[in-house]
Amino acid sequence: MSEPPTKPDAAAPPPPSAPATAKPRDLDAEAAALAAMEAELLGEPAPAPAPSPTPAPPEVPAPTEAPIPSIPRAAAPAHVSASQPRMAPLATAKPIPVVQFDKVTKTYPSGFTAIKDVSFTIEDYPGRGEFVSILGPSGCGKSTVIRMIAGLLPQFPQSSGTVLVDGKIVKGPGPDRGMVFQDYTSFDNRTVIDNVAFGLECRPAGLAKVRERRIVEAVRKNNAITLRTSSPHLFREGESVMIDGVKDKHLNGEAFVVRSIMSPTEFTVEQRGPDSQPSSGGIARGMSYGGGLSASARRELAAYWIKKVGLDVDRDAHKFPSELSGGMRQRVAIARTLILEPRIILMDEPFGALDPPTRARMQDNLVELWREQSPTIFFITHSIEEAVFLGDHILVFSNSPGTVLQNLRVPPPDRPSLEMQRDPKFHEVVLELRATIDKLESSSRAGD
Repeated sequence: MSEPPTKPDAAAPPPPSAPATAKPRDLDAEAAALAAMEAELLGEPAPAPAPSPTPAPPEVPAPTEAPIPSIPRAAAPAHVSASQPRMAPLATAKPIPVVQFDKVTKTYPSGFTAIKDVSFTIEDYPGRGEFVSILGPSGCGKSTVIRMIAGLLPQFPQSSGTVLVDGKIVKGPGPDRGMVFQDYTSFDNRTVIDNVAFGLECRPAGLAKVRERRIVEAVRKNNAITLRTSSPHLFREGESVMIDGVKDKHLNGEAFVVRSIMSPTEFTVEQRGPDSQPSSGGIARGMSYGGGLSASARRELAAYWIKKVGLDVDRDAHKFPSELSGGMRQRVAIARTLILEPRIILMDEPFGALDPPTRARMQDNLVELWREQSPTIFFITHSIEEAVFLGDHILVFSNSPGTVLQNLRVPPPDRPSLEMQRDPKFHEVVLELRATIDKLESSSRAGD
């Protein structure tokens, strides 16, 4: 991906041919340009340049990145409340990308080649996951790509080339990657709450890792700080946590002891001092335990995610999948993935079978969840409008055997789906992409 312009004029999409070799990249300059673009569109001051990191390893050649019209962004989105975090500002990318494909080809024993020489890099921006929309004509290998990332047979392993996740060769499925399929996958003999909690049951006892949680509110009363986080903290009583970055600096410090767990998103730590007014900002860092939770803790956490995906806990938690609509079943599948907090979420046309109003609500819901958890999301869709609304990164694939034809960047969404789709600039982006896709589809039908 080459350095993105801040406000380019519309440019004609390249013809459907093999991608050109990208010029060498400057990650510092690229991150600064992206951050400046988003700050300008959001009406905020441009961030100061970050210090240069350790030099990155040689880059994998990437396809050319075509400029597209910028979509104006509202300075204060009406649907984002003060307690909802925006996407973290772009900082300098870490040296090791989240996902990297280097000339990946998949040929099946029958001789059919699904993808050929696919190369792309999804950078790792601290506190900020990328939302990658994948577009292309039918049969171009989109599902092959994300199933390779997931390590799922028969698409995995590749015939040639290299697939890296966090700089490591993919050797199969892993807890750092979650998959949401187009069909409504669920266990028919388990209720909604038991379906959502299933992954936690499978995790080994004692499984823990250091995690950071955004602090929504912090207040000291009776010599204890009560903290509310934007997502479940999974801390335990008696564990140590570090609190840093809270606006009221008197509430910051290291090695606080968790005194009590009040809910999946609330806990208290001991700190002597006068009572304080509620403050916000900052992070809580400590060991989070995804395995070995009690049955009641698993169900409490499952109930939290059932509510987060837009279902009613009292009304829906004890239903069986056969009693749910298609949209409700897909919400269950998303909750079952999010509860495990994967670093990468892979979604294969998850909203394809939904009616338009339900689809729009699901899109808005997914954006809110992305803001809160900041995973890197790969999202396959045949809807160009959906790809432009959801993605801040768009990969356009060529006809079969698929390869990356275009690598585009648009600002992330900050308004509801239906509102953004009325924006003339939004339609400019959609029309540019539609021209490319239509040309690919026509070429395929003509047998080219």
